[in-house]
This record gives sequence, structure tokens and C-alpha cells, in this order.
Amino acid sequence: MGPEIDGAKLVPLWKKHFWLNTASGAIRTVTRLILGLFLFRLLFSSLSTQAFGFWSLLWSLFGYGILLDFGFGFTAQKAVAEKSATGDWQDLSRLLSTLLWTFVGLSIILALFFFLIRGFFLSAVGLPDTAGTEYYLSYLIFFGGLALTFPFGLFPEVLQGLQRLDLSNWLRTGAVVLNFIGIVVAIKLGASFPVIVFVSVATTLLPLVGAMFVVFRMLPEVSLSIRNFDFRAIRSQLGFSMAAYLITFSNVLMAKSDQAVLGFTLGVGVITYYQAGYKVSEMLNLFVVQLQEALSPAAANLNALGDNQGLRDLLLRTSRLTVLFVVPLYGLSAVYLEPLIKLLTGLDEVAHDVIMVGHILLLAVFSSQLTNSCTKRILMMCGYEKKLLYVSLVEAGANFVISVCLALTIGMVGVAIGSLVPTVLVGWLWVLPMALKYTDLKLFAYVQYLFSESTPLILFAVCLGLTLFFLPMPEEGGFLNLCLRGSLSAGPAMAVILYRIKRVM
Repeated sequence: MGPEIDGAKLVPLWKKHFWLNTASGAIRTVTRLILGLFLFRLLFSSLSTQAFGFWSLLWSLFGYGILLDFGFGFTAQKAVAEKSATGDWQDLSRLLSTLLWTFVGLSIILALFFFLIRGFFLSAVGLPDTAGTEYYLSYLIFFGGLALTFPFGLFPEVLQGLQRLDLSNWLRTGAVVLNFIGIVVAIKLGASFPVIVFVSVATTLLPLVGAMFVVFRMLPEVSLSIRNFDFRAIRSQLGFSMAAYLITFSNVLMAKSDQAVLGFTLGVGVITYYQAGYKVSEMLNLFVVQLQEALSPAAANLNALGDNQGLRDLLLRTSRLTVLFVVPLYGLSAVYLEPLIKLLTGLDEVAHDVIMVGHILLLAVFSSQLTNSCTKRILMMCGYEKKLLYVSLVEAGANFVISVCLALTIGMVGVAIGSLVPTVLVGWLWVLPMALKYTDLKLFAYVQYLFSESTPLILFAVCLGLTLFFLPMPEEGGFLNLCLRGSLSAGPAMAVILYRIKRVM
């Protein structure tokens, strides 16, 4: 699955599927955000305080499940991208079979573990642990489903390795819609809490099971029989797996450490206000990363083919595309930050410190997208995993130390600064030089290339200025007012980007 012929022109596989992957990811993200907003409000108003708190706790724990795959998800992506490029189906069968049955064993261990600690867990969070109660049944349903996600979760990673993330995205989008419909119907019919949990868990598993059938259809040469289990197939990948795992671990800690620092230094009540400022930057990052999810397998595929020029081209072109999208999105988010926070939180007034947190974290995401995003994803698959591990550990450690020190002196704004400072310093002084060395470009030439398609950015600046002057944001804010001003400010620029996309990519 290397470059494919399109007429008389050689088309790299990553380009062939890039926009399918990106568009489907954007649709999935928008669908999840919109339906998630309605679902959050419905659950908040329909469930008891205790039930909603338990629901939130369970799904927050689900987010940590990624730490239990020990980096093997990235290993599967890399191996599928490399070995499908070379046609080494026997080795790929051994590796994927070993990963699959290792995950099956892990899922059994997890299921037994959570079953044995059920009483302790429920008592620790102040809930009755009597068999047959709604919380007891909900606990069993949720953690039984969590255990099943490990073996089935391998298949979306395989699809990503095949650079068919679009198929996984469509499956997940359908599951989001089914989840929304199922929970709304369950609540309207007065279903019990365990039924609502079951609907949510079942619709989470559905796209993983669907991905399994798609993988079997796309890779008929690969066998996942337990007879192919061979731990030696993993042994050669252990170095990469552990580096990927530790990078993921440090990233999760960095993403979650702000809340922990606030909770232990200033009290849990401050977290609510911090989250209000954090949410806009989270959404900005969520939208932009959709452009980059396909980069890791594309890089692994090109690396396996020994296409160094293709890798350089991939890094430069996707970095330029990221600039074209992130600059207008960041500009809109920064200018309309306060009404965005009001829309997302329902607050009538936004405190100055919350706005400050929002601006600082927006700048951190903007800086990270300019320096880290594409470079890290591509170099991770090209033998730079150890160097990137050091980068991630240093950044996570600096984030924690600076956040704690500043939280004790200037409060929650200091915690946001603790995220911004290492992100900027590490990105511009460490990761960017790695990109310059890899592309063999000087800083001026690199920046000149990234901004070589400047027409959309100039158009955005002009449209934004005109919109702010002739159509200032009304005091009450609101969804429609934000949509109108966002469309007028960024719509023309986005239209130019889409029109000239072949030139950009």
C-alpha cells in the first residue's frame, strides 16, 4: 500500500485519503459536541445529583483507560502502516494476533479486578454496595464494558494504520447519534439508571465491533488466530511501545494536572471556574487535531518505503495547512472569548480571572499547534520516539512545578501560566529546531514556506476588522450572533483555502 497510480501521476496514499479522514473527523467532532451539549443538559436535569455525579465519575475514569494499553495501540498503527507497505502479511498476522490476545487477557484481568473491588469502590464514593441496587448494577455494566473495549479497541488502530481513519470516524459518528437517541428515549420512557448506563456503554462498543468487521474485510491476508500468538513479535517493538506509552502517560498527566494542582492548593471549587476558561481552548485544539490524526500512519508508511523526501513533504505541507486553519480559529476564539464562555457555561457574567485563564490557555494551544503538532506526530514514526519522550517528560514536569509555584502566589491564573510557559519554551526552543533539522531548512525559509499561502490570512484579518467595526457583538451574546460574526469573519478565508487546497497540499 505505497503510492498509488492516479492516471499518469503517482499519488501518495496519505494524500489519497487525507481529506476523507479529515472531513469525517470534523463531522464526528461537530456531531459529538452538539449532541453532547444537549445530552449533558438533559442528564443534568433528569438524573438525581447522586446519579449524575456517579455518571460523571465513571466516564472520567474511562478517559484514563488509554493508559492501560501500554503503547500497543501506537505500535499497531505503526506496524500496519509499515508492513502493509511492504506486504509482510505473515509478520503482521503474528504481531496483531499477539496484541489482540494480549488485550483479551488484559480485559479478563480488568473485569476480575473491578468485580473484586466493587464493594470498596462504591463505599469509597459514598454509595451503597448492596447487590441488586441500581449503582451496583451500573458499576458492573460499566466496568464490564470497559474491559471489552481493550480487545475490540485494537481494530480502529488498525484502520488508522491503513490510513482509513474515515471508516472509523463514520462508525463513531453513527454511534454518537445512536447514543444520543438511545439515552433520550430511555429517559423519556423513565428507564432506570442501569439501563441508561447500558445504552451508553453499548453504543461505545458498537463502532469498535464494526471496525473489527471492516478490518477483516480489508485485510483478508491477515489471520488473528490464537495460534499466531508469538510474544517475540512484540519484543522487537517493545522499545517503541514503551516510549509511546510514556509519552501518552506524560500528556495525560499534563492535561489533568491543572485540575489536580487547583484542587490540592486552592480547593475543588476553583476547578469549576478554571474549566470555564479552559473549555474554549480545548475545543480549538479538538478541531485542529482533526487535520493531523492521519499523520502518524502516513509517516510510518513513507518511512517503511524509505521515502525521505515524501516525509519532508508531508511535514511541510501539513504544517502549512495547520497554520492556515489555526490562525483564523485562534483569532476568532480570542476576539469572541467572553461570549463563547457564556455560551458554553451559561454564565451571565464572566469573571476577569476566568477570561485571563481562557486567553492564556488559548495562546498555549496556538503555540503548540504552530510548533509541536505535525512535527511530533511524524517524527514519532521515524525513529525519534526517545527524543520526543524526553521532550514530553520535561514539558510535563515543568508544567507541574511551575503550576504549583504560581498557584500558591497568584491563584488559578498562575496554573494557566504554568501550562503556557513550558509549552512555548519547549515548542519554540526544542521541537521547532528538530523540525528545521529534519527538513534541512533555516528558520526564515521554514517560516516563509508556512506563510507562503498568506492570501487567506490577510483576507481573514480584513474581514474580522470590518466585522468588529460595523457589527460589534451585542451584550447578550448568543449562538446565532456568534455564528453570524464567525461566518462573516472567517467564511471568506475558509472558502479561499478550500478553493486552493490542491496548491496548499
